[in-house]
Amino acid sequence: MTHANPTCLEAKSPISASLRRSFLIFSLAVAISVVNWAGTAAFFIPGFTSIASAFRGALVGKTGPQNVGHLSNTALSWNTEVYDTDNFHSGGNDYFVIPAGVTRVRLSGSVLWSDNTNSGSRFLYTTRNGGFVPEGRAVSAIPKTQAFVMGQVMSTAVLAVSPGQIFRLRADQDSGITTSVLNSPVTWFAIEVLP
Repeated sequence: MTHANPTCLEAKSPISASLRRSFLIFSLAVAISVVNWAGTAAFFIPGFTSIASAFRGALVGKTGPQNVGHLSNTALSWNTEVYDTDNFHSGGNDYFVIPAGVTRVRLSGSVLWSDNTNSGSRFLYTTRNGGFVPEGRAVSAIPKTQAFVMGQVMSTAVLAVSPGQIFRLRADQDSGITTSVLNSPVTWFAIEVLP
C-alpha cells in the first residue's frame, strides 16, 4: 500500500520528530558498530561498552618424561609451547610469569603418570612464588592402582595476580619409589587471562 503523502505517518505519530531523528541516528550507530565488531571483536554503543577481547594465555608441554621421587614436591618442566600470547613462558622454564597489565588468570594442568609396581597416591597442584596460592588454588590427590598409567587434571578458580608473580605446576607421589610424569598430549600446563 502506498500513500500519496508519505509524511502523513509522521503527522499521525505520537513520537516527536526530534526523538525519531535521535532514534534513527542511534540505530545507524548500532548497525555500524555491530558491523565493525564483526571485524574487530569489539563494539561500542553510547552509554554501553562491550569488549569481546582477543584470547590471551599460554599452553605448554613436554618432549620427554620427568622423574618424580617419593614425596619430592617436583616442579614440572615445560620445553614446548603450543601458544603463548604474552610471553608467559620462556624457553625451558618450568613456570609462567605474570606480565604487566594482567590482573586475573585461571591455571589448569594435566599429567599422565607412568605405571608403577607400587600403589600410593598422586598429587598435582599449583604454587605461586614458591608457596601455595592462598585462595582458589588447585590440589588434586588420587590413589593410584599399581601397574597402570593414570591421567590426572586440575584447575584453579579465577585468581587475582600481580606482574612478576611466578606460577608452577608441581607433582608429588607417595608410592615409596621414583615414578614419572610422561610426555604426552595429555601432559600440559595452561594459563588463561580473564578480563
